[in-house]
Amino acid sequence: MENILTDTQIHGHSLKRIFFVALLLISAGCLFGQGTLSTDSKKAKKLYEKADKKYRERDFTTSISFLEQAVKEDSNFFEAYIRMGSMYNAMGQLDSVYSKFSSYVKTAPDPIASVLERLSSMAFDRGHYESAQLYLDQFLAKVPERASSPEINLLNESLRFSRSQLSTSNDSLEISYLPEQINRFKLQYLPSVTIDNSSMYFTKRDFVQSDEDIVVSYFKDGQWTEAESVSSRINSSLNEGACSVSADGRTMIFTSCDGRNSIGSCDLYISKKSGNSWSKPKNLGKRVNSIYWESQPSLSADGKTLYFASNRTGGFGGRDIWVSYDVEGQWSTPQNLGSKINTPKDETTPFIHPNGVSLYISANGFPGMGGYDLYVTNKEDSVWTKPKNLGYPINTYKDEVAIVIGADGETAYFAKEEQKNYQILDSRLVSIQLPNRVRSKATSYIIGGVYDENTSQPLRADIEVVDLESNKVIYNSQSDSINGKYYMILPVGLDLAAYVKKKGYLYYDFHFQTTQSTSLKPDTIDISLIPISEGRTLVLKNIYFETDSYVIDEKSFSEIENAFELLKENPNITVEISGHTDNVGSFEYNQNLSELRAKAVYENLLEKGIQRNRLTYKGYADTLPLTGNDSEIGRKSNRRIEFRVLRTKQ
Repeated sequence: MENILTDTQIHGHSLKRIFFVALLLISAGCLFGQGTLSTDSKKAKKLYEKADKKYRERDFTTSISFLEQAVKEDSNFFEAYIRMGSMYNAMGQLDSVYSKFSSYVKTAPDPIASVLERLSSMAFDRGHYESAQLYLDQFLAKVPERASSPEINLLNESLRFSRSQLSTSNDSLEISYLPEQINRFKLQYLPSVTIDNSSMYFTKRDFVQSDEDIVVSYFKDGQWTEAESVSSRINSSLNEGACSVSADGRTMIFTSCDGRNSIGSCDLYISKKSGNSWSKPKNLGKRVNSIYWESQPSLSADGKTLYFASNRTGGFGGRDIWVSYDVEGQWSTPQNLGSKINTPKDETTPFIHPNGVSLYISANGFPGMGGYDLYVTNKEDSVWTKPKNLGYPINTYKDEVAIVIGADGETAYFAKEEQKNYQILDSRLVSIQLPNRVRSKATSYIIGGVYDENTSQPLRADIEVVDLESNKVIYNSQSDSINGKYYMILPVGLDLAAYVKKKGYLYYDFHFQTTQSTSLKPDTIDISLIPISEGRTLVLKNIYFETDSYVIDEKSFSEIENAFELLKENPNITVEISGHTDNVGSFEYNQNLSELRAKAVYENLLEKGIQRNRLTYKGYADTLPLTGNDSEIGRKSNRRIEFRVLRTKQ
């Protein structure tokens, strides 16, 4: 697996590929001038002298040609090898550097320590782990005090990790290229998919050096449509790329560089979709963007949390991962994710899974297989775990700098590139199935539309999903104001309540229990909200009591809060809180229990500040069942608390 490096992905290119060892050039220059050479071949010495002359004229190509002839005369002529390696290094021909330095170490009786150090890194960068370990051991034998330096320690740990991965990994990857309707450009990379996999957004270039644009392809009638520009409002003659969309595909944050009245070299911009139209992009402003480089955004499923990479001040290394939150329409000052995630080197291309728990990053500051590797960290009790390397064969000695995981937790998308001499020829989008050991916790979803029950007109309503164990809102979004469409995210493994609400309407609530090991299957549910009017009722589906108890369970707090907000937003309504039971037990017992339960909700709302004259309560025992009591499912439905609107005017 490999991935493309671009302006919006990595600011500049991987430093491991661009280096200049001045010390080696100086050393090699001295070698040309010294009187004693290791070879006894007069012809080799003569060729070496010719090479020296051309070297001083800075004609490296001819100088190398003479040195190549010299080592044909004497294959152990180590001064010629280091000289060629140094000149190839100055010319940027790294494979030739590696070859000549390797020959130098094989033939020199006492290799220069700096060459051994460089070779250990170069061998590691090429996946030659055994050779890298050998060179490193030789280097440390000469300079043992360097063993504790951060760079050498990281290389040593990376070599141990890489060799272990190759010897123990039984995983295999089957790469599937996405269809030509998507892979229709010279370069396509950095995909972002909606939670239902119906839309794929990605960055494209028509030529390697052309500007970046954002395009989209839709999955319709069993196939992907031809990718096209996402919007003329978003794409321009400048670079737009590295986008991320929310789970519902209606919020996009993308990167634009050197334009659009930017604050820094690359800035983050936001656009919102209503119906089929994207709004004019807005710069996220000086609170999020700095005079430095911000790129590679990743939005949470609800579009309220933004992760991104930046080389701004206040971090731990070159590029770090930062997070910002949408608080009532304003993005907060970014927070660095801390030293557990960010190292003195680089962390890039974050991807937050729709489950909101698993964060994938690319980094070169942790032990890995070489270059940039992919890692995952999980949020546990609001704290990120130590990043875990995804291992071989997902990571290799090449740069792996971006991955996107589908809602199922197992389908991954990335760009696979073709290179020659470190130059990108093309890149295409592909998919793989992740090994079990690195799959994310799956996330399911509900889609549909929100409408007025009386007029069938689409409504813009608030969508909220709550984890009943923690009573925390884990997803918060809105339905589309033009067509009413909504997405509701349901992480697997949780007991969830969901609410759809709009001022002037009785809200709609759900209960989803996804604690089973199998994923809740995606579903489509259209919701008709009832305008508040006298006589209309609302079942409070997320009020819970223990058997034979009228003490409200803590899992009911989100429902109590939403009932309170309903009354607060609509101050003219008066409601009856009614309690209902199944038919198990005597009527007298059920009558008393239903009234005590209704009273418990009544008292909770009074404590929150609702005036007493707006509330009444009553128990109905089993006299008003919703369905039959001949099954446990029916009896469960009949055990309930209801709101009934008595008056709409005070």
